[in-house]
Amino acid sequence: MSLSRANLADYGLILAVILVVAALMALSPAFRDPANLIGIGRQVAILGIAAAAMTFVILAGEIDLSVGAVASAAAVFTALALASGYGAWAIPLGILVGAAFGLLNGLLVVYIAVPSFIATLVSFFIAQGVALTLTGGQTIIYTVDWFRALFATGTFLGNGAAFWWLVAVALVLWWLLGRTRFGANTYALGGDAESAAMLGLPVGRLRIAIFTMTGALMGLVGMILIARIGNARADGAIGLEFDAIAAAVIGGTRLGGGYGSMPRTMLGVLLIGVLNNGLAILNVDFNTQQVIKGALVVGVVLIDRWARGKGAHP
Repeated sequence: MSLSRANLADYGLILAVILVVAALMALSPAFRDPANLIGIGRQVAILGIAAAAMTFVILAGEIDLSVGAVASAAAVFTALALASGYGAWAIPLGILVGAAFGLLNGLLVVYIAVPSFIATLVSFFIAQGVALTLTGGQTIIYTVDWFRALFATGTFLGNGAAFWWLVAVALVLWWLLGRTRFGANTYALGGDAESAAMLGLPVGRLRIAIFTMTGALMGLVGMILIARIGNARADGAIGLEFDAIAAAVIGGTRLGGGYGSMPRTMLGVLLIGVLNNGLAILNVDFNTQQVIKGALVVGVVLIDRWARGKGAHP
């Protein structure tokens, strides 16, 4: 099969993942260790869930810069509840905290007409301020083994619980996008919001639902985060928003909205996860890692845009 522009648009991301994996395997015996390869699935769980949620947001023509701070705040609330002996009640609390911030984003965007870039930046600062106030800048430590096993340290079929949470979330959101009216309306909203409104779609409620769902998933991310390390910090997930956006965009999700898919976002997550893992094993310093990742994102996006210039479906 010749590598036409159409083929490159459809299979270029898969080829990029294969080439990066092959290069890292050649450069590092430690990278190709089966235990390390399995561990990558555990490592990308948090990024994968955030990127899956971000895909919905971007598909709707919006952006969410608050996800890292919201996940951090939800993590702090959950850790404090666990440390105070609230047991299983800490789980719905973490989800509700995340959902509340997501709802705030949606209300600001829909009823006050604040652009999502600004609205979610406001929520970022509020969530960060709440987390810092609750922790006093200190680390919150808890010791609840069943919680850690449920969200991170437990294993099933050779992989950790965090990986299976990612699988569950990705499958559910994939189903929502491809098989439900909610997903179809999300594509329509991102494609042309005015036309969607003229067709009678509840665009306001849809935006609120998407932001609220994203916030709730950040509550789950916060729980996985603290389950992995056994403590919570106010800045535990700060920066997650940028990797989540990068993974979705690498996966072909169009920043203007209306085009993208969950499987391709997961490929973007895998590419970033493999790169993070491989560069760390190679002892590449953090600053150089950031340069390499940035160059990769730009390169993949430019190639994708070029490939879709002619002969590829939009």
